[in-house]
Amino acid sequence: MFLYAVSLIKFFDRDPLSIHVGPQGPIELVVLIVVALTLLRVVNQGRWELIVTPSAKAFLAFGAIAVVSSVFSFYPLLSLAKGMSFILVCGIAILASTVFGSSQVIRYLYYSIIIILAIELVVKLAGGGPLLDIDDYSGRARLSLFGVHPTLLGELSAVTLLSGLWLPKRPPLYYQGFLFGMTIASGSRTSISLLVVILLVIWLPSAQRNKRFVSLCCCMGCSLAFVLLVGSQMSYGPSADVASISRPLYGDTLATDLQSLNGRTDVWDAAAPVVAHSIFLGYGLGGARDVLVNNSSWDWVAGDAHNALIDLILGGGFPALLIFVLGWTGAVRRAWRSRGPMRIRALAIYAYIAGFGIVAPNLTNLQGLSTFLIITVDAMVCAELALSRARSLERKRASFAEAFLENPAGT
Repeated sequence: MFLYAVSLIKFFDRDPLSIHVGPQGPIELVVLIVVALTLLRVVNQGRWELIVTPSAKAFLAFGAIAVVSSVFSFYPLLSLAKGMSFILVCGIAILASTVFGSSQVIRYLYYSIIIILAIELVVKLAGGGPLLDIDDYSGRARLSLFGVHPTLLGELSAVTLLSGLWLPKRPPLYYQGFLFGMTIASGSRTSISLLVVILLVIWLPSAQRNKRFVSLCCCMGCSLAFVLLVGSQMSYGPSADVASISRPLYGDTLATDLQSLNGRTDVWDAAAPVVAHSIFLGYGLGGARDVLVNNSSWDWVAGDAHNALIDLILGGGFPALLIFVLGWTGAVRRAWRSRGPMRIRALAIYAYIAGFGIVAPNLTNLQGLSTFLIITVDAMVCAELALSRARSLERKRASFAEAFLENPAGT
């Protein structure tokens, strides 16, 4: 899991329209292949029975269609590699859940990501440069590490924090506080808002009888205040007014950003022609980025539509989108049928992924981390539901046997 966590980190930047992927692409692909082959060998040696949930099958089918669609990409080899990487990620989630168990997979991934983020932060601090980078458009001071964009850093930190709810033993508060602080420092407004709302929905009902909630709120509040204060002083000089303190997080263009979702609606308009041509097949993962960049009226260099559903359509076409959505919908239904904390935790992480998917292609970027977590969580929910059904059946059998012993003649 540590190697998979390493593959989530982008160490090098590159031009989204360049046909040269640099060292980043081979590093990610080689790491994924090594992880998949290692797990596959363990499964074969132990004669494990693979745990393949319906959602995992749907996501694998989407990946296969995206691979076929890569022939229409502006750079077929790159889209082919991305499609194969997505399939490898799904396979790694299946194999790891089979070998280690879903809860242990999330545990290994949680601590691996924290270690990597901490190392990157130390390296950046040791480099002597500014801690926060200034956003050229909004003027926000945002944290980025190596080649990881601030928005991706916010997503990675928030998803990792929510996955900590699945650990058999709750992680220390300072770990969760560190991840919350990283989310705040990234300046990803959507990620911050979603995370705060979800955490409040989870913990607010138990606030009066759970002192841990109060401690966590204090820790997160201190982290938020510290980041905003430091950012305002570093970027805008000493100032005590509220506007200067909130500017690093919200910038000077908040009203405009709310209307256009920070330019995303313009990119969605630019994606309309290629979406209309994705009836049966798409353009492969990342295969339509030339159209998005060249047809957008903004200086847009991301190379994706910044929307999960649109990116799924562009990646594999409408049939692939339908397969993916059906697979995820099935996972949500199973989570809803579960009971107790499992239902709350599963729906919480699904809600974050769905909400953040409105403004980012989070189902396929970051090495498919969100898809990886959906498969892993769904495997855990399926196991719990199967155990619940087995217990219910056992109780019915015991009740029937008891009734038969009391009245063998059935009178």
